[in-house]
Amino acid sequence: MNQRVKKIVFRVLPFFLGFGIALYAESFFREILQDIFKWSTSDKIKFIGKNIYFSVDLTYYCTWGLAALILTLDLVGQKFPVILKNGIVCILIFGSTLVGISAIDAHIKVTECTACDDGIRKLHWNEINYALIICLSTIISVIPSLVRLMKKNRRPLILRHTKQ
Repeated sequence: MNQRVKKIVFRVLPFFLGFGIALYAESFFREILQDIFKWSTSDKIKFIGKNIYFSVDLTYYCTWGLAALILTLDLVGQKFPVILKNGIVCILIFGSTLVGISAIDAHIKVTECTACDDGIRKLHWNEINYALIICLSTIISVIPSLVRLMKKNRRPLILRHTKQ
């Protein structure tokens, strides 16, 4: 297979893999975010109404695709211990950022409530901006990989122009 075709396939495949993971994990993350909202406020948030499921916007899916692409490009050619370490770091950053952003948002929603019964805020199921929280967590989790990738691909400007 041509080297150029391999590069194209190698860049498209991880993107679609991340896109697929986003499709599969969407309802899972919705439930986790709802649990974090309840847990972080000591059950001062109650969800009301019907849990009507609206699909998240395209940005959510593309963010997962780009994150998978960045992570793959960073880890290609690395040894297994490095891949494992960087993968674990990425997952830990994602999880802690997801919990942190959700907890802050939940506390803001409880604090801004002026007509709450006994300090309990009632939220409709879709009042949480799921896509924003998950996208921010995903972007923040791949920042270390993006920095390593940029350092790895940094060449002096003169060399870039002479090799073309």
